[in-house]
Amino acid sequence: MPAKHDALDRLVQLLLLIAAVTTIANGAFMLVKPLDWYVFVPTVVTTGPPNAHFIRDIGLAYIGSGLILLYAAADPVRRWRAAIVGGLWLTFHGLLHIYEVAAGICGPATFWADAPAVLGQPALVIAALALLKARKRI
Repeated sequence: MPAKHDALDRLVQLLLLIAAVTTIANGAFMLVKPLDWYVFVPTVVTTGPPNAHFIRDIGLAYIGSGLILLYAAADPVRRWRAAIVGGLWLTFHGLLHIYEVAAGICGPATFWADAPAVLGQPALVIAALALLKARKRI
Protein backbone atom coordinates (compact mmCIF):
# COMPACT_ATOMS: atom_id res chain seq x y z
CA MET A 1 0.00 0.00 0.00
CA PRO A 2 1.45 3.39 -0.96
CA ALA A 3 2.29 5.90 1.72
CA LYS A 4 -0.13 8.72 2.42
CA HIS A 5 0.16 11.62 -0.01
CA ASP A 6 2.37 14.41 1.32
CA ALA A 7 3.18 17.96 0.21
CA LEU A 8 5.58 16.82 -2.52
CA ASP A 9 2.94 14.46 -3.91
CA ARG A 10 0.58 17.43 -3.98
CA LEU A 11 3.23 19.42 -5.85
CA VAL A 12 3.38 16.63 -8.43
CA GLN A 13 -0.40 16.81 -8.69
CA LEU A 14 -0.25 20.56 -9.19
CA LEU A 15 2.40 20.31 -11.93
CA LEU A 16 0.34 17.72 -13.79
CA LEU A 17 -2.86 19.69 -13.27
CA ILE A 18 -1.32 22.88 -14.71
CA ALA A 19 -0.02 20.93 -17.70
CA ALA A 20 -3.42 19.25 -18.15
CA VAL A 21 -5.55 22.38 -17.92
CA THR A 22 -3.35 24.48 -20.21
CA THR A 23 -3.12 21.63 -22.72
CA ILE A 24 -6.89 21.10 -22.75
CA ALA A 25 -7.52 24.86 -23.02
CA ASN A 26 -5.16 25.20 -25.98
CA GLY A 27 -6.71 22.18 -27.69
CA ALA A 28 -10.25 23.46 -27.12
CA PHE A 29 -9.29 26.86 -28.56
CA MET A 30 -7.81 25.13 -31.62
CA LEU A 31 -10.89 22.96 -32.04
CA VAL A 32 -13.56 25.63 -31.57
CA LYS A 33 -11.89 28.68 -33.15
CA PRO A 34 -9.05 27.41 -35.35
CA LEU A 35 -8.62 30.60 -37.36
CA ASP A 36 -8.71 32.77 -34.26
CA TRP A 37 -6.09 30.49 -32.68
CA TYR A 38 -3.98 30.83 -35.84
CA VAL A 39 -3.76 34.63 -35.51
CA PHE A 40 -3.59 34.55 -31.69
CA VAL A 41 -0.26 32.70 -31.69
CA PRO A 42 2.09 35.16 -33.43
CA THR A 43 4.66 32.61 -34.62
CA VAL A 44 2.07 30.36 -36.28
CA VAL A 45 1.33 32.85 -39.05
CA THR A 46 4.94 32.53 -40.23
CA THR A 47 4.43 28.81 -40.99
CA GLY A 48 2.12 29.35 -43.96
CA PRO A 49 -1.57 29.87 -44.60
CA PRO A 50 -4.08 28.56 -42.06
CA ASN A 51 -5.71 25.17 -42.48
CA ALA A 52 -8.68 24.90 -40.12
CA HIS A 53 -8.91 21.12 -40.46
CA PHE A 54 -5.23 20.62 -39.64
CA ILE A 55 -5.44 23.02 -36.68
CA ARG A 56 -8.42 21.06 -35.34
CA ASP A 57 -6.53 17.77 -35.79
CA ILE A 58 -3.69 19.11 -33.65
CA GLY A 59 -6.22 20.49 -31.18
CA LEU A 60 -7.58 16.98 -30.72
CA ALA A 61 -4.05 15.73 -29.94
CA TYR A 62 -3.76 18.46 -27.30
CA ILE A 63 -7.14 17.58 -25.79
CA GLY A 64 -6.27 13.89 -25.72
CA SER A 65 -2.95 14.53 -24.00
CA GLY A 66 -4.57 16.92 -21.57
CA LEU A 67 -7.33 14.52 -20.59
CA ILE A 68 -4.80 11.77 -19.93
CA LEU A 69 -2.76 14.20 -17.80
CA LEU A 70 -5.91 15.20 -15.94
CA TYR A 71 -6.53 11.52 -15.17
CA ALA A 72 -2.92 11.16 -13.98
CA ALA A 73 -3.16 14.29 -11.83
CA ALA A 74 -5.98 12.77 -9.79
CA ASP A 75 -3.54 10.24 -8.27
CA PRO A 76 -0.05 10.57 -9.77
CA VAL A 77 1.56 8.06 -7.43
CA ARG A 78 -0.71 5.31 -8.80
CA ARG A 79 -1.24 6.75 -12.30
CA TRP A 80 2.31 7.81 -13.22
CA ARG A 81 2.16 5.68 -16.37
CA ALA A 82 -0.72 7.81 -17.58
CA ALA A 83 1.44 10.90 -17.02
CA ILE A 84 4.07 9.38 -19.30
CA VAL A 85 1.47 8.71 -22.00
CA GLY A 86 -0.10 12.15 -21.62
CA GLY A 87 3.25 13.88 -21.79
CA LEU A 88 4.61 11.87 -24.70
CA TRP A 89 3.04 13.84 -27.57
CA LEU A 90 3.81 17.13 -25.82
CA THR A 91 7.46 16.10 -25.45
CA PHE A 92 7.78 15.00 -29.08
CA HIS A 93 6.20 18.29 -30.17
CA GLY A 94 8.72 20.22 -28.10
CA LEU A 95 11.60 18.16 -29.52
CA LEU A 96 10.38 18.94 -33.03
CA HIS A 97 10.66 22.65 -32.26
CA ILE A 98 14.19 22.16 -30.95
CA TYR A 99 15.09 20.19 -34.10
CA GLU A 100 13.70 22.94 -36.35
CA VAL A 101 16.00 25.51 -34.76
CA ALA A 102 19.01 23.17 -34.88
CA ALA A 103 18.33 22.40 -38.56
CA GLY A 104 17.87 26.09 -39.45
CA ILE A 105 14.20 25.65 -40.38
CA CYS A 106 13.22 28.43 -38.01
CA GLY A 107 15.25 31.04 -36.20
CA PRO A 108 16.08 31.31 -32.51
CA ALA A 109 13.67 34.24 -32.10
CA THR A 110 10.76 32.03 -33.17
CA PHE A 111 11.94 29.27 -30.87
CA TRP A 112 12.15 31.55 -27.83
CA ALA A 113 8.74 33.04 -28.60
CA ASP A 114 7.25 29.53 -28.72
CA ALA A 115 9.32 27.98 -25.91
CA PRO A 116 7.11 28.81 -22.89
CA ALA A 117 4.05 27.17 -24.44
CA VAL A 118 5.75 24.43 -26.45
CA LEU A 119 8.34 23.37 -23.88
CA GLY A 120 6.55 24.47 -20.71
CA GLN A 121 3.90 21.76 -20.65
CA PRO A 122 6.23 18.80 -21.24
CA ALA A 123 8.70 20.31 -18.77
CA LEU A 124 5.99 20.28 -16.10
CA VAL A 125 5.24 16.61 -16.80
CA ILE A 126 8.92 15.65 -16.83
CA ALA A 127 9.51 17.53 -13.57
CA ALA A 128 6.54 15.79 -11.95
CA LEU A 129 7.75 12.36 -13.06
CA ALA A 130 11.33 13.11 -12.01
CA LEU A 131 10.10 14.12 -8.57
CA LEU A 132 8.13 10.89 -8.24
CA LYS A 133 11.12 8.85 -9.41
CA ALA A 134 13.56 10.62 -7.08
CA ARG A 135 11.27 9.88 -4.18
CA LYS A 136 10.89 6.23 -5.22
CA ARG A 137 7.15 6.73 -5.75
CA ILE A 138 7.48 5.07 -9.17
